Amino acid sequence: MKFSALLVSFITLILTTGTTTAELSNNEQYPEQYIEKLDKISYLPRLLPVIIENSDVIELTNKQLNSLLAWRKTNGKNLITAMNEIAHRRIEIKEAALSPNVSSARLIQMQNNVFRLQREMLEYKLSCRELVINTFNRNNWEGFFLVLADKQIGVTLPEIYISKR
Repeated sequence: MKFSALLVSFITLILTTGTTTAELSNNEQYPEQYIEKLDKISYLPRLLPVIIENSDVIELTNKQLNSLLAWRKTNGKNLITAMNEIAHRRIEIKEAALSPNVSSARLIQMQNNVFRLQREMLEYKLSCRELVINTFNRNNWEGFFLVLADKQIGVTLPEIYISKR
């Protein structure tokens, strides 16, 4: 009885992992939804698309917008590649964890590779954050926080950015 329950659990885990892999592959056709799923593996939010889409509300100048677009052109593909790699490596770890032939040391090594990729992704996002911080003025911040509030992202406008109108 215990063996059959264990076997059913094992098969369920394999099928679930396979479904996740297929889901990632199929969703590559739909970049926005796929990127939203990938974004769940990151600690920092993906705000550059929100900023660019709402550049009029945020009142970005052409120079500011071009600076942000240049960053995206230079770094966007590498960021998405790192996010994809993290997702695929996490699936590999789950599959490897089910194999009695994979050692604990190997699983730790695999996880360390994911940590390295997460660090790489974090560095890209922090570089974008620095660009935004150095590009925005007080008016841009006010518009940006209004956009975030409108999208119900749950961020309130810090008092230092509230203008005394």
